[in-house]
Amino acid sequence: MDWVTAARELAATFALRAPEHDRAGSFPFENFADLRAAGFFGLTVPERFGGAEVPLATYLAVLEALARGDGSTALAFMMHLKTFGQERDAPSYPPEWLDQMARGALEHGHLVNTVATEEGLGSPAGGGLPETVAIPSGDGWLLDGRKTFATLAPVLHYFIVLARVPVPEGETPRVGNFMVLRTDPGVRIEATWDSLGMRATGSHDVVFDGVRLSPERLLNGRAHGAGDARGGAGMAWFALGICAVTLGVATAARDYAVTYARERTPNSNRTIKDYPGVRTRIARMDLLIQRSRALMDDACRAWEAGSSEGMPVLNRVAVAKIEALNSCIEAVDLAMRVVGGVSLQKSRPIERYYRDVRAPLHNPPLEDRALEMLARSALDEPIEPAGPAE
Repeated sequence: MDWVTAARELAATFALRAPEHDRAGSFPFENFADLRAAGFFGLTVPERFGGAEVPLATYLAVLEALARGDGSTALAFMMHLKTFGQERDAPSYPPEWLDQMARGALEHGHLVNTVATEEGLGSPAGGGLPETVAIPSGDGWLLDGRKTFATLAPVLHYFIVLARVPVPEGETPRVGNFMVLRTDPGVRIEATWDSLGMRATGSHDVVFDGVRLSPERLLNGRAHGAGDARGGAGMAWFALGICAVTLGVATAARDYAVTYARERTPNSNRTIKDYPGVRTRIARMDLLIQRSRALMDDACRAWEAGSSEGMPVLNRVAVAKIEALNSCIEAVDLAMRVVGGVSLQKSRPIERYYRDVRAPLHNPPLEDRALEMLARSALDEPIEPAGPAE
């Protein structure tokens, strides 16, 4: 199946629905029904479960295509797709749970996402301990806490919840990932998502109020500060997915500005596409988008090949994420300038692109942490000699 072409066809429909969902901050249930009907829920699911098991490159192309129609739908759907991609590259959950999630997605349309962020904690990548706690109770667990930015909350069935696990005083704190189902008593969605951009992702708060979990609901655990079991796979599938979504939004803005420039004819009866300033801005937009896509594709190829040549793979991922976000923001700003004052009108999609393209700045890896990773490689790690020592 040509997944990218199918994604483009769906994106055209999603674009028609996007303005209303953006205005209302409502979740696009119908978009996800269309994605399910077209088989996309199994896009990254392993073939042994009946999924398509597409490579990272196809996943990115699909996300970019979807984001050209509706950035919110693409960003939200990414959270489900990356879960299976990460597990394929770096298994971290018990096989029986991967089996259940995969079959749930394919047979019942069940979606999955990790819910880890908290208001007090921020992103777990910052190193803090979650306030959400899983206390041993009988032979299982009792889960209490609140998570923010739980993207896909209106439709999630599987919640992979990061929680603190109590340890005796003086021991290193521990955290674990727990499987929580939407049907578990004590799970509550609070509709808190009312954002500047990506308004239709359904990233509401989720409250866990005395949720009782059986022992097998603990998917994995680690000492606080230890590396995530997913390793670099988590960063590659997540950060590059963010790049693809951002590129899709920026390309939609670019296409709108180009169409506008070709058609807009002020009283001079000369289309604005002939104005030097307009031509320069559109050329600059293409440069920014192409450069960002090239860096994303380079990081993707390096990850898939397990390359050890040149810049480390995860550094390439960080470079792609930083460059794509900043360059795409600049590209959409330039598109706004081409369109002019009417670009501020709510009746035009370009003002939505202007807001949506900024939202991924706050998805990990955050720029400061990504730059620190690059600096550490350059300044704090030994440089391998280029040739034999003399």
